[in-house]
Amino acid sequence: MKRSDDDTYSWLHKLNPEPYSPTINAELLEAVPPGLRLLHYTRTTVPGEHLGAFAFYHRKIGPFHLDELPEPMQREMMFIIWRIIELGGRVPCAPLGLLMRELAETAQRLKAAGQPFESLMGRTPAQWKSELARTWVKRTGAFPNPQTFRTYVSPLDRACKLLWFTYDTSAWWQRELWDLTMDSRIPRRAQEPCGQKGIHWYPLEPFWLRAGGMYYLKSLMEMGQMTWSTAHTHKNALMEFSHFVTSRGLTDPRLVSDDRQLRPLMIEFLTELRSTPNHGGRNHGNPRSGASIIQIASTIKAFYAFMHDFGDEAAAALNDDRWTGFSPEYLRFWRPGDVGRFKKAHLDERYLFSDNDLARIKAAAPLLGLPRTEGGMGDPQAMRILLLIVATGRRINEICMLDADPLILLEANLAKLRYQQTKILDAPDTIFVDQEVIDIVEEQQAWLKARLSKTGTNMNPPYLFVRTYNNLRGQNPYLNHVLRKQLEKFVDRAHLTDDAGFPLILSKTHRFRHTKATSLLNGGVPLHVVQRYLGHTTPEMTMHYAQTLDSTAKAEFLKYKKITSEAAPTTVKAEDLYDLMLLDSRTDRVLPNGWCTLPPAKTCEKGNACLTCNLFVTDERFLDVHKSELVSLDSLIEQRQEAHRHRTGEAMSENHVWLTLRRREQQALTSIINTLETDDPRTDTAIAAPAVGVRTEGDQNSRATRRPGWHA
Repeated sequence: MKRSDDDTYSWLHKLNPEPYSPTINAELLEAVPPGLRLLHYTRTTVPGEHLGAFAFYHRKIGPFHLDELPEPMQREMMFIIWRIIELGGRVPCAPLGLLMRELAETAQRLKAAGQPFESLMGRTPAQWKSELARTWVKRTGAFPNPQTFRTYVSPLDRACKLLWFTYDTSAWWQRELWDLTMDSRIPRRAQEPCGQKGIHWYPLEPFWLRAGGMYYLKSLMEMGQMTWSTAHTHKNALMEFSHFVTSRGLTDPRLVSDDRQLRPLMIEFLTELRSTPNHGGRNHGNPRSGASIIQIASTIKAFYAFMHDFGDEAAAALNDDRWTGFSPEYLRFWRPGDVGRFKKAHLDERYLFSDNDLARIKAAAPLLGLPRTEGGMGDPQAMRILLLIVATGRRINEICMLDADPLILLEANLAKLRYQQTKILDAPDTIFVDQEVIDIVEEQQAWLKARLSKTGTNMNPPYLFVRTYNNLRGQNPYLNHVLRKQLEKFVDRAHLTDDAGFPLILSKTHRFRHTKATSLLNGGVPLHVVQRYLGHTTPEMTMHYAQTLDSTAKAEFLKYKKITSEAAPTTVKAEDLYDLMLLDSRTDRVLPNGWCTLPPAKTCEKGNACLTCNLFVTDERFLDVHKSELVSLDSLIEQRQEAHRHRTGEAMSENHVWLTLRRREQQALTSIINTLETDDPRTDTAIAAPAVGVRTEGDQNSRATRRPGWHA
């Protein structure tokens, strides 16, 4: 269940029930531009450069006033208004005007009752809402309309959260809510936007595990050994361990009183991971995958290994000596094989988009960008992101977080696209692109410039694709989960289906990357070039796609039954025959009508007499070729016989050496064609049977020089 700001602040207030500081309150206005230090916010008093951030859409309630609030609360509200603008949001004038009026009356009522509260920090949002409701009842004699009440208290949760982060002076990692937007001290990479989800620590119990986990992740992040996005994954793993610890009532970081009990306890934890469903996330309630179990176990093992090595520093920072003196048993509570292994399966070619799929997607893409008034979806950014993903095969985050000026122009119709390498540190971050990509980027740049000019924003945004809400200053990128939802709607609106008539799945955007990689390898692009294009640091990562191609080619090869020149099943098993084909890459073993199974180390002296060789195999895919060969052979025999008769005055004898060989080829082709046309050409297993011996042992051992060209 999603946690609201009210719930969040209630936890924060419980941890620090009196965050208010007169000193900090007096310093709040230093962060606010002088032009926004106002008691009356109206269309005429707000400076022009900030006027677009105020939603003055209600003529009666639009302007709002702070002069009846206590002075400390006035400073807080001025600061909150500026922070909303600074973060790219819009100041909700109507709800805020109602809230200021009710807060002022509530503060006066509490003061008269001997309960003065001059700061919003004096109560939690839930407590303030109760007091505001009492004020309404006292004034009107009736409870407020629920919808009206929700409207005017809606800014309260956000205001309290902004103020709490300002008043709380503890170290960033000691705050039980890590939020890039609220705290600039949190280590982050340049491309990690402030709008990313925060890390909520307060649900993690018991306290000793929460505090230890916070110190552990903080240390790795400050040392540059962990990124913000990875920290989310590790915190979630600690959360799984938290469920186990609390269910067993473990009250000490050492977990057990006797180290000999440690391994059985941790084996029990692994068993529970395998037998219980996920506790949270998108897979809540589903069984954990092997990869998920390995990731959780690796995090817990690394956590205790860290505490074994740096327990003294952790104990000093956490003021808890229980983190010191871990024995070596905490380095090996799992042995090799306990956790298990997870091998990533090769990509199924059915997961790839076909050329027809991509053509349909690109043809329908304008529907994403057309205005809603014209029957479109009104999201031109989503349209351009989709087209860039199709054209480049980049990851979705790499496109969503492109720089506002990502092109390095080299010459006409050629440029380098600089993207944010979001997954692999120190990996390549540029690729060559053609005019199609250049046009898409320049079109988006023009759209972005026009949008910012309408809002009166003169700032240079850091991103090419920007979030369309709470982002007037263009500081936050287009969110990838928004794009996935748009693509799901797009498939439904455009009726996009594959060749079999099933709806295309575009929300799994990594399919475009797999498709691009496979198409490059299929096109003969060298592996090291594909590796550089995909941004991989090792060939093994790129080989995942090459292995997929190999498995696809092998499956295609094994679908068809192989027969020899005598139309008999080959004695070589189908799997062995495929491996034999790949052992030698010489083009003289590639035939236009089948395959030669002569071992790579052997040479052939039979010229192009494959149809009379028992090492020749073919299948149903070459049927048309064989029919054409038979027609050509019949014509050739007739021409030679006519020439012989014209030259000698006699018909060519059937014992003629040349005619004997041609008759043998005629017979072989006829048998092959009849067999391929009458038998089931597909088989799931290879067929082994005696073959007709045509080539002698002497033939096979011959080292005569092979003639160049297409031969066996």
